Amino acid sequence: MNIVQINSVSCKLPSVWNELTKKQLLFVSKLFSKSLTIVDFEVQALYEFLTIKKKLFFKIHPEDAYFLCQTFDFLIKDVNLTRNVMPVLWHRFHKYYGPSDNMLQCTFGEFTKAHSHLEQYLKTKDEKVLSEFVAILYRPKKTAWWIKKHFASTKDPRRKLHDLSLKNRTASFEKLDPVIRYGVFLFFTGVLNSLPEQFPNVFRKREDSEENKHGWVPLVISLADGKTDNKSLERVLSSNLYNVFFGLEQKAIEYFKFLSETKRHE
Repeated sequence: MNIVQINSVSCKLPSVWNELTKKQLLFVSKLFSKSLTIVDFEVQALYEFLTIKKKLFFKIHPEDAYFLCQTFDFLIKDVNLTRNVMPVLWHRFHKYYGPSDNMLQCTFGEFTKAHSHLEQYLKTKDEKVLSEFVAILYRPKKTAWWIKKHFASTKDPRRKLHDLSLKNRTASFEKLDPVIRYGVFLFFTGVLNSLPEQFPNVFRKREDSEENKHGWVPLVISLADGKTDNKSLERVLSSNLYNVFFGLEQKAIEYFKFLSETKRHE
């Protein structure tokens, strides 16, 4: 966090994605929807984040303003937001709960489903796809969670993901402010961007690139010990996201070790 002193007024400015507040994230989301130059983007962000009167804002020396704008360069680089500043969404008096920070309580199945929608949205820019993406991640609280949470193996309060309820939520979330939907998109993107650093071998490019065309499917089958029956696949998909990635990382390490030893003996 950067501290800025303007006359007698002290202001705090975020220096990384995870320091953004909900209000600031939504403002950045709104800016991304506009066709702005980098200069205009950063100036508007500076004015919003300083939360000072316009009269005082225009008293900032141009060189100082230029320097302060440069501190927002992180906003136009890779998104690495892993803190969910929108843990709850309200729509028509209904409360929907989102993933925890870093998506620590998510299942692998939820992650892969959301990831496929993210890729589809990037290709099509279809707002309905983005609405369904949000509906995958934000769900109502489990019945009697205030009691169940003391006995549950997970701290995730959200109901299990079902296709029927997903369809109904998607229709509701289509009426959400697009700025909110894109804010959720930014959060998921940030978590996705953080994974290669934590699990480098899982995301390491393999020589058998044919496997990569099928997305997560080969990895799921791998963790299911090569089995493709519904029970084995469901066991993997319903497992905690990070538990699965730890397993995938170990298998990837073994895979690349095998490749290395094979080449050595050729």
